[in-house]
Amino acid sequence: MSRLSFLRRPARYCAGLAVAALLACSPRYDWRTIQSNEGGYAALYPGKPTSAARDVAIAGRKLPMTMEAARVDETLFAVGVVSLPSDDAALRAEALSAMQSGLLANLGNAPTEPVQTRAVTVMSSAQPPVALQGIEIRVAGVSPQDKAPRRLTARLVARGTKVYQAVVLEAGDAARDHRQAEQVEQFLAGFHPF
Repeated sequence: MSRLSFLRRPARYCAGLAVAALLACSPRYDWRTIQSNEGGYAALYPGKPTSAARDVAIAGRKLPMTMEAARVDETLFAVGVVSLPSDDAALRAEALSAMQSGLLANLGNAPTEPVQTRAVTVMSSAQPPVALQGIEIRVAGVSPQDKAPRRLTARLVARGTKVYQAVVLEAGDAARDHRQAEQVEQFLAGFHPF
């Protein structure tokens, strides 16, 4: 095709090429930093999060929990925060344990892989940042609701009167391989309590 014949193409052909080029370049992940003053954290989400709140049972008490989450295809990126009535180390430890148990219960009673846990350092958003000791859990299983594969990666940490969980829950095809490993790490590393 000569250069002139391309220039003579109908405008709708050229417009179609322009639209196809834009769609090919549009990001699946639209990363943005969200600050939650109520939750006491900053997080790097792959899309605009939605919010929800409910009470959870911890140490025989009903405590308020807020959650902000964004979904990309079959993967949920979420931060949950439980607000404690006081700055109490024993209550923080109970809350961390209860939150970990709750996350694992979402995958049913029979994980398809052993639960992997490791100590992690979560940096606060303070200037200069403060290193907070947390735990990371990874587990794969089958959802008791729809029998689809799930993979959960979460970091749990507590500070003062707040207990946090930064969670990535992959479902379906996303849970069968590690195509999103970079995005999972980006979300978890982008979470910083105040």
